[in-house]
Amino acid sequence: MLRSMLGRFRLMLWLQGISYLLLLFVAFPLRDAGIMPQAVTWFGNLYGFLFLMYLLFMVSLYTVQKWQLRRPIALFFVSFVPLGNMIYDFFVFRKLYRESVNKA
Repeated sequence: MLRSMLGRFRLMLWLQGISYLLLLFVAFPLRDAGIMPQAVTWFGNLYGFLFLMYLLFMVSLYTVQKWQLRRPIALFFVSFVPLGNMIYDFFVFRKLYRESVNKA
């Protein structure tokens, strides 16, 4: 999976999606309950870093793979939906990845 650029992007897609879920469903409840207020800072920094890496990978794939503009725009907006990255990967990138592996 990590041998191709698309495979590395799929990994980044999952990492960014998981960090978003952790921020929403772990860090915010911990902060609101008063148990661990600094959790939002930690998970927020992790999410921010992974989101920037996600955007860099996406722009790189857009230029190298010569995607149409609608795919990066869709990926940008899907990244703000909880589980959106995983669903997009399941329905779109899994097929693209299989096609690219079969070509090689």
